Amino acid sequence: MARTQQWQERERWPEAWPDEREPEDPYPYEPRPIVNPYAIVALVAALLALFPVAIVFGFIAFSHPRGRAMACFALLLGAAEVAAVAGFFVLSGNLLSDTVTRANQAAATTTAQVTTVATTSAPTPVAPPPTTAPPTSAPPVVRKGEACTETQAGLIGAASDGGTLLCLANASSDGGYQWSGPYNVGTGVYEAGAKCDSSVAKTGRTSDNRALVCETQSRTPAWVLWTE
Repeated sequence: MARTQQWQERERWPEAWPDEREPEDPYPYEPRPIVNPYAIVALVAALLALFPVAIVFGFIAFSHPRGRAMACFALLLGAAEVAAVAGFFVLSGNLLSDTVTRANQAAATTTAQVTTVATTSAPTPVAPPPTTAPPTSAPPVVRKGEACTETQAGLIGAASDGGTLLCLANASSDGGYQWSGPYNVGTGVYEAGAKCDSSVAKTGRTSDNRALVCETQSRTPAWVLWTE
């Protein structure tokens, strides 16, 4: 009786052989992520004005099936931030160049005003006009090459042919003077030591009929006695 019952149970619930079992699925189902993490990072970076991070993660987010709209919004926001930064630098450069130009113009105007004030307050000394009054005595008639004294140095003499001779130091003898020339001496009468202007007159004479020359080698040009 027991054997019959055991046989019936085996017939009712047959055991499955190892080869008859269902094989396991080699590709198990993996649920897709609901949210794209790269898109979230891109959006947060764009909201924080970190446009390089937003642009990089925005492009990476397009490789995932979800979150593309969020990634696109992050890319647009990052591009707008790049344009804003570029515009800021361009405007800053223009404002800086305008400021420098205005500063240079103001400095040039100030310099011109200071120069004008200095010129007005300290005018350039002008040589006094020559006196056209004739000398008190007529030049003596002398002969070229004749000796003259040291007290006659610079004295103007007249040659027989009407030329102008001067009593100058003789280079060939030490301390000697002789009548040399002819020279062209201006008719203007000046005082020795007074200021002169070589553009107006280079030579002149004193009231006692001595030759003068405008000495321009010093800082202030002045009339000196013509003795050499």
